[in-house]
Formats: sequence, structure tokens, C-alpha cells
Amino acid sequence: MDGKPKTKIFYGWVIVAAGCTILVLEFGCQYSYGIFFTELCTDLGWTGTMVSGAYSLFMFTHGVTYFWAGSFNDRHGPRLTLMISIIAMSTGYALMSTISAPWQLYAFYGVMVGTGLSFGYMPVASSVARWFVKRRGTALGITVAGIGIGTLVLAPFAQFLIFRFDWRSAYLILAGLFFIIVFPVSRLMRRDPSEKGLRPYGAEETPVGDKPGDNSPLSLVHFTVRQATKTKSFWLLFVVYVLVLIPIQIVMVHLKAYAVHLGVAEMTAAIALGLVGGASIVGRIVMGRVSDRIGRKASFIIVFLLMAVMMLWLLEARQPWQFYLFSAIFGFGYGGFVPLVPAVVGDWFGMKFHGSILGILSLSVGIGGAIGPLLAGYVFDITGSYDIAIILGAVALFIAAGCSFIIKTPYAKLA
Repeated sequence: MDGKPKTKIFYGWVIVAAGCTILVLEFGCQYSYGIFFTELCTDLGWTGTMVSGAYSLFMFTHGVTYFWAGSFNDRHGPRLTLMISIIAMSTGYALMSTISAPWQLYAFYGVMVGTGLSFGYMPVASSVARWFVKRRGTALGITVAGIGIGTLVLAPFAQFLIFRFDWRSAYLILAGLFFIIVFPVSRLMRRDPSEKGLRPYGAEETPVGDKPGDNSPLSLVHFTVRQATKTKSFWLLFVVYVLVLIPIQIVMVHLKAYAVHLGVAEMTAAIALGLVGGASIVGRIVMGRVSDRIGRKASFIIVFLLMAVMMLWLLEARQPWQFYLFSAIFGFGYGGFVPLVPAVVGDWFGMKFHGSILGILSLSVGIGGAIGPLLAGYVFDITGSYDIAIILGAVALFIAAGCSFIIKTPYAKLA
């Protein structure tokens, strides 16, 4: 059958819509951690380093378990993989409402929720990539826009729940919403078009024998995990991912605390964090589409430079409008980065082992994501300021842009 069936809606777009909805709840809950950050420090009397450490463990855990999540999804498909995510994350958030000791914070959030997120994101990203050859970047951009929508909506919503009830009740409500919404939607997911008797969108338009290039190549070569990890391209991507996650997670965990420290009202700071997610929606969709036209490398460089400049802007931000401007531009760049990684893995390494390769690459999420929040929390506890951490984040982004400039496609290795 053709990749574009006679029916009005190609089922791949149902996969996109379901995946987007799942990511709204998963990442909306994750990025609400920055809203709870000041509550945990104040109510429980814990230091910024201690509370940041739990989030760093969360990032490390879900970065490490991405490989197993990707392999599990390759073997068993997204519905079973997502069931693991739903159980782990909803239970973890419910238990967060009961914590009274640091080990509980680290166990429930750092390990349980961290594991759940990897088994949630991986099947969504990998499945969408499998359903599309043509317009892969666009489809992934729309899907991961759910991360931005979740941040935009749930960060201020979490702050509202804390004001209306308390932070413990807020965690219980988030746990309930997560289970009630994600479970039924996850039943719509399918690993690849063959389960519906279809071919990937645009597969019939890919000329046989074409050699892919840098501009959104449509891979006809399927690397094994071992072959992929023997290429310089893979490891440069890995380094780029580590560097970019450092400033992203500094912002997502500490932006509210940074703004409040400078005298900004709590709800204003929460809205600024939400706007990072809101702007990222535009970035994910626009840059996903743009990358289909100008290539992934050029798109990487654009978004990294935007984020780097705005990290330097953040050093001077004092007024609400300055934080909102930061959120708008940084959020666009951050959002634009997200769909590029699963897209470039599919472009450069093929789809047969996409989940496993993406899973190994995503170990970098655990490394960079663990370094960023812990570094910022420690810097603030020692110096009483976030400035050094913000500068280091900007430097990391400039280096990532340089790495993106020199990276090359890996096709020669299998030619």
C-alpha cells in the first residue's frame, strides 16, 4: 500500500497527535519541578544543592535508562513501553506528596520518575520517526511541541495549585491527571506503519539509490548500534547533546529561583518559566519544518547561538519584561533543538535500530542534565549568585555551535 492511503487522514498523524498529548503531561510535570523547587527548600529546610541534586539524579537516571527504553520499544512496541512509564511516573508523583527526608526525594523523583520519563519519551519520538520519511522533521516538531505546551500550561498551573492548596496536594493532583489522561491516549500508539498495513509517509517518493546529503537526508542505510557508535558523527552529536543540556536544565530548574532572588514576584517568575515552554512550541514546529529545508546542521547552529546570546542577556535581566523576552527567545531556540535529534538519527543512521541508537545517544541527556542543575545549585549556595553558572551555560552553547559546524554525515563509513 502507498504511504499516503486513500483515507482522508494518514494514521501517522494520529500517532503525532497522541504523542504530542503524552508529552504535554510527561514534560509538563517534569518542568514543574522548578516551581516546586523553592517550596521544597523553604518548607523542608533543605539547601539548593540538595534539592538540585535530586533533579540531577532524575536527569542521570532517565538518561541512562533511555537505552533500555529504546531497546524495549524496538522489541515490544510503544504501548507496553508507555505502560511502564505511566505506572512509574504516576506512582512517583503520588509518593512525592509524602516526602519528609532527602532519600525519599531522591528515590521517588530521582529514580522512579526519572525511569518513567525515559520509557515515555523514547517510544513517542522513535515511533513518530518510523511513521515518516518525508516531513520527518515537521512531524517530530509538532509532536515534541507537546513538551512546550506542557511547560506553558502546567508550570503556572502547578503554582496555582500550590497557592490554592499546598505543594503536597499539588503533587497528588498532577499524579492523578497524568494517569487519567496518558493511559487512554497511549493505546492509540503503534510502533510502525506495518502494524496498520501501511508504509511510512513519503516512502514511495524516495528515489532508490539516492545518496543522502546534509540537507535532511532520507536514509536508505540502516546502521547497527555498533556501526553507529564507531562513527565520529555519533560522538560529536553526543558531545553536542551534553553541552546543550547543561544550560537548558539550569534554566528549567533555577529560572524561578533566580528571578525571585532578584525580587521578581513568584507568579511572574512561574509565568516566565511557562513562557519558555510556550515559545518552545513555536521553535519545535518552525525549526522542525525549517530543518527539512535547510538541513539539520544549519538548524543546530541557529538555535544554539540564539540560546547562548540569551543566557548572556539573562545576566542583566531585572524587570519582568526582560525575563519574558529571555523566555521567548531562549524558549524558541530550546524548542527548535528538540526535534532535530531524533530526526538526524533517522536521517543519518536509518530506522531499523532507531530506538536503540537514540537511546545510547540520549545517555548524554543524563550527563548534561545532571551537571546543569547541580552546578547552578552549588554555585548559588557558595557565592549567593547564579552568574557563574549562567556564564558557563552560555560558553557550553557556543562550543556546541562550533561542534555542529564541523560535524559530517556518516554515510561514507558504509558506502
